Formats: sequence, structure tokens, C-alpha cells
Amino acid sequence: MYFLDSEKVIIELFQSVDSTSVYFPVESEKTIEVFETIHSKDNWKLWIESSGKADPPPDFYSDEYKCMMEVMRVDDHSYKNKKGKIVNPTNRHIRDVEKEILQSGIMDMLPNVNHLMINAITDLPTKEDHNYEFYKKNFVRVIDNHKKNFDMYKTNHPNYTMIFFVMDESSAYLKVSQHKVATQQYRADDMINRIPHFWFMDNNFLCSFENSNIDYLIWYTPFKLINFDLPKVCVFDIHNMPEQRIAYDSKYIISAEV
Repeated sequence: MYFLDSEKVIIELFQSVDSTSVYFPVESEKTIEVFETIHSKDNWKLWIESSGKADPPPDFYSDEYKCMMEVMRVDDHSYKNKKGKIVNPTNRHIRDVEKEILQSGIMDMLPNVNHLMINAITDLPTKEDHNYEFYKKNFVRVIDNHKKNFDMYKTNHPNYTMIFFVMDESSAYLKVSQHKVATQQYRADDMINRIPHFWFMDNNFLCSFENSNIDYLIWYTPFKLINFDLPKVCVFDIHNMPEQRIAYDSKYIISAEV
């Protein structure tokens, strides 16, 4: 199984993140406490998994902490085709590679390996493989789809704190100048001088949580690799969101993997 298909494995990866890589846009004791109930392996023992197909949502809950959490994945590959269907060339390629590996019998020789880490190369142009517009729309779509289930979450666990955990598989992005975009004059070795895209301040994403019943957001971004110190986890109190935001223009945001 591809490792990101498992909510449990995603949480295990998240728990391996060093606390120095965690950012609280608006820090409070309660926000830190919510983070620690999940990040600490000892505290995590007090959570119950409910992510199976036959289980009632959300994916995890804790009677001890009176919290519940839904885990979701977003990326910068998915998009709607002309028929209105969501397609993801990267995930499709990962499935093909996974199938080849399983059929080869290699996994039979590795009985202690339950999950695969597949770095599948699609050979797609960067703007099709990592696309800010795809990223933005996919993020909003995923959040909105899970928000629709809020009444169900609350019915199953009334008066519990609601946490959305976003596993963000996107690459790092950069803001480039209007001239660079117009002339296509940017290369990988030129990226060091570009301005990083601060997703945790991007109003195109944060506006998804306005007037919602979500209490906390844990935003995990392990693949934003860039020659710049960026957080791997951002934890938001939705009822006390940061006032400072950036209105990014899609035309000037490109993947750092160009």
C-alpha cells in the first residue's frame, strides 16, 4: 500500500517532525495543547481510530480530550478535466508503479514492510505536474467537501472540538517577477533569489475556513523543500486567525521544482 493512503501512517510521519519546524500563526496555550495531544506519541494513545470504510466519521476521536479529527490529503496535481471529472496523473502513475512492484513479488521478500514510499516521475512539464492554480483549487475543493460532513461529525461526537488535519503533498512555490513570467526567464539555479510562497499566509487558502465550524487546523507540508527555512507544520486556531494575509496572484507563483 502507498504509505499516504493510510491516515494512521500520515499521523506517524507527522509525529516525527521536530517541534522546531512547527509554526503557530497565533500562539495560545490551547492551540499548543491541541497540537501536543496528536504530536506526542504518549498522548496519541488516548485517541481511537475510526477511519475504516464501515466506521462512522471522523477518522479519529478522543474521549479523554473531547476532540475529533478528520484527515484529508491535498496536492498540486489534481484538476478537473473537460468532463468535470477530477483527474490526477501523478497518483495514477504511482498506482501503476505500485501495481508493478506488488506483481513482481518483491514485497513477499520484505515481510516487515507494510507501506511503500514511491517517488514516481511522471515526465510531465512542471506546470502540469506542480501547478499553483491546481493546488489552490484542489485545496479549497477538499476542505469544502469535508465541511459538508460537519453535522455528521457533531452528531457522532457532540460538543467535541473539531480538528481538520491536512496532509499537503504539494511542492514548495516561489513568487517571481512579472518580467520573469513574461519572458519565461527562470531556471532551477536562479531560484535561490526568488521569494518563497508563504502558503500559511495565503488568503486564497485561508479564506476556506472563514465562517466555518472547524475549531483547529493542522497543516502538514513535508514536501516543501527549498533553500529556505520553512515550517513543516502550521497549527491554526480557526476562531483566532491571523489578520496578516497575502493576496497572491496565480500568474506569478511557480513551483520551486521548475
